[in-house]
Amino acid sequence: MTEIITLQIPQIVEHQDYNFLSTLISNNRKEQIGRYIYKEDAYRSLFAESLVRLVVIKNLAMQNRDIYFERNAYGKPSLQGVENFHFNISHAGCWVVLIWGETVVGIDIERIREIDFGLANRFFSDVEYSDMMSKQEAERLEYFYDLWTLKESYIKALGTGLSTPLDTFSIRNLGGGNIIMRPERIHCEFKQYSIDPNYKLSACAFGNRLPNTIQYYHYKSLINEMNNY
Repeated sequence: MTEIITLQIPQIVEHQDYNFLSTLISNNRKEQIGRYIYKEDAYRSLFAESLVRLVVIKNLAMQNRDIYFERNAYGKPSLQGVENFHFNISHAGCWVVLIWGETVVGIDIERIREIDFGLANRFFSDVEYSDMMSKQEAERLEYFYDLWTLKESYIKALGTGLSTPLDTFSIRNLGGGNIIMRPERIHCEFKQYSIDPNYKLSACAFGNRLPNTIQYYHYKSLINEMNNY
């Protein structure tokens, strides 16, 4: 089973809500969040970790005080002491997204902004760049973010960061949900979801089917539920 949860962060988080969520995370994590210059970055990071903690509490019957996270050499987080629980987080703009399941997963969300397509020429494979540039000009930007989020979801699932160069594999979005990767070193499934016309959201799962729908969480629901544990 694999699930995806999304949460939209308000522009202003009430002081008491921020302080409450801050009591749920480790002191080390609290210090890291406190070093952010912009409040939006602090909000995203705080809600992301709180969302993971809620999922762990509800699905693994753990107490919040017993939840500890660790990271591999490339920075991918995992739940300490639990082998059959995999998760990945991404956030951009006002959105936090979480994917979790019993097999390796990755997820990426990006806000659609104008870009220099030379970036794609640097990071994409030849076939990906050719596919993108063959699109009508009005479709080119969206296809760039299709590819970028799909590739990032795979890299994040691998947990190797950019030590796996983006141009060493190719992803082709053939439409109708038909997404392929070459070479296919690991059997995995890709899927994209629509949550906001200004964002692209893609997910990847190794050896497991991705959900057809995603869950939407209101930030107040997260706070209320965490308050019960």
